Amino acid sequence: MPATILITGATGLIGFRILLAALAAGYEVRYTARSEDKARIVSSNPAVRKLAPGDRLSSVVIPDLAADGAFDSALRGVTYVIHTGAPVPVPHLDPVTQIFEPTLKISSGLLSSALKTPSVQRVVITSSIVANLGSDPMPPPTAVFASSRVPLPDPVPSTFSNVFEAYVMGKMVEIHNSDEFVKTQNPSFTVSHVMPGYVVGRNELALDTAMMQTQNSSNNFLMAGMLGGDLPMAIHACFAHIDDVADAHLRVALLDPKTEDGPTDFGIATEVDYETIIDHVEEAFPKAVAAGVFRRGKLPALPTKYDSSDVKKLLGGKLKSFQSAVVDVAGQYLELLGMEKA
Repeated sequence: MPATILITGATGLIGFRILLAALAAGYEVRYTARSEDKARIVSSNPAVRKLAPGDRLSSVVIPDLAADGAFDSALRGVTYVIHTGAPVPVPHLDPVTQIFEPTLKISSGLLSSALKTPSVQRVVITSSIVANLGSDPMPPPTAVFASSRVPLPDPVPSTFSNVFEAYVMGKMVEIHNSDEFVKTQNPSFTVSHVMPGYVVGRNELALDTAMMQTQNSSNNFLMAGMLGGDLPMAIHACFAHIDDVADAHLRVALLDPKTEDGPTDFGIATEVDYETIIDHVEEAFPKAVAAGVFRRGKLPALPTKYDSSDVKKLLGGKLKSFQSAVVDVAGQYLELLGMEKA
């Protein structure tokens, strides 16, 4: 009987892509959702239905992931846990109560529930390169690693001026808290993190062109870069292809905890020049660019150095290119427009 993987955040770009990969690989997949309606977004998606998972796919509704004991029943019989369901920095959310606090509560609650579940062998938590880069607006001048730890401010802030500040501090504190959990609780399972840069690539959850521009996670930035947008703030100049990110999560989850002799955390971020977005689009779809479907946008960038050598080794030595991610997204946009890919 195949092992069961619990995935949180399956209605998001990363979680959904991991779910598809896990089903395609033959695993039993259980995913959390905050409501039955949210659960149906996953189960009714054409990409899921194409895989015809049958009873290998199931959902568990948890209205509040931050509640005490929220994951106790969801973890029964689960071997691997992949937690991608932390809050993301959406501008209208409250920085403290909807970003910072739940980032910490959900992760700690999940680990506490796993302590009570003998079947769990590994917990993989999706973090971000910002956990390693720190809260300084300018990234460090030298490369950082997934194992890098930024000292926390004393005291840790309790208020934030915007959601991104809260997101960064939440990621920084969470990884410190998880390190402390492993040290003090000595769990029977292993705890790992995957730290991606801006994750881009085809998103099967985006079912129309409006969703591709507004409900598409980091791809929102990519869409701005190919549809004439002008971002008001600078973003880190590093990316991770969604296929590599999903593959990395699964491979980390399946590492043998008894024989592993290597890193527990894995970062995946490749330096990129956002000015090349429209060039890649034009090379693949010159007619669409000539017709004005795509046009150059402005994405201010923060030069960012990150060492992804551990993930490259994990994935066999090579990561997918930025060009392939751009072409995948632009191609999906043309599909949803009903236009020729040319």
